[in-house]
Amino acid sequence: MRFKELDRYLRGCVDALTIPGCVCWAGDLSTLFFYESYGRAQIVPREEAMTKETVFDLASLTKPVATASSIMLLHERQRLDIDAELQHVMPVFEDTAAARKTIRQLLAHTSGLPAWYPLYLVPKQTRLQYLANLAVGREETVYSCLGYILLGKMIEHVTGKRMDIFFSEDVVGGLALHTLGFGPVADRDAVAATEQGNEHEQEMARKHGDVSHIAWRKYTIRGKVHDGNAHYAFSGVAGNAGLFSNATDLVTFLRAYLAGKIVKPRTFTLMLKAHPPSGETRNLGWHVNPYPGLLSPLSFGHTGFTGTMAVIDPQTNLIIVLLANAVHPTVRIGLMKPIRQEV
Repeated sequence: MRFKELDRYLRGCVDALTIPGCVCWAGDLSTLFFYESYGRAQIVPREEAMTKETVFDLASLTKPVATASSIMLLHERQRLDIDAELQHVMPVFEDTAAARKTIRQLLAHTSGLPAWYPLYLVPKQTRLQYLANLAVGREETVYSCLGYILLGKMIEHVTGKRMDIFFSEDVVGGLALHTLGFGPVADRDAVAATEQGNEHEQEMARKHGDVSHIAWRKYTIRGKVHDGNAHYAFSGVAGNAGLFSNATDLVTFLRAYLAGKIVKPRTFTLMLKAHPPSGETRNLGWHVNPYPGLLSPLSFGHTGFTGTMAVIDPQTNLIIVLLANAVHPTVRIGLMKPIRQEV
């Protein structure tokens, strides 16, 4: 087998119970270099084998794949100006702290919004205003799920469609994908399990208020989004999380994206322009050069809390996808960082 060292490493991660299982794919626009599955898609309440076709909760890969791509397609169609102030896009942002922030700043995580807040603790009718008022004056890079939740709502406001429908019809409608889309996934047995219950989410939310009224999930989550804001506040469809896919369909999307079939090459180039005010460097949707010294400085990628990763190097058209069910059955913070680096 080619890539024996990679195969041995991933097999070792599973054998040592570091992760329950994973699927790894590597190739370019036309050639497959490596594609293998390892371990188990679920270990509790019963063990089930991982396969190459296993579907994963992509978690924050939703941000570049669905949300940023949708926003940039709308920009390309002149239905949205990424340099427009938020107050001019949606009236709900008028007289809020985020009123003069721009769509570009949200895309690049420089809007001043904090990383996270449990929006399901806020009454539904006031969530967006509450969120917009969390913005501060600073413009350094702060990776923010909240900013992408706002972007998701803008997509819906501008198009008049729910975000998942716009993505499936307008962004990837011509790609004949079978699994890439928002959940819930009808065939939950085809999906890698995530956390058993929402213990990690509960612990974080308790720091912000009373959580006793939330109908917390106590079962093994499978086929529904793991992310708490996406699930409890937005019924599974949000700009920060909610997308599912197997490796094959995700690669089909990434190949089309690189080839200028999702957005035009000019828009693609605009997306890849770095926005480094301070802190880590982001472009319009992606993390720039996430593994310095391993790929070219032009490379970009993104990860997902559940254990997912996609990395692209446009200099060589190299694509690497690693999908793992790393939060099953419990969340272990920092588990995937060294594994991604080693892969």
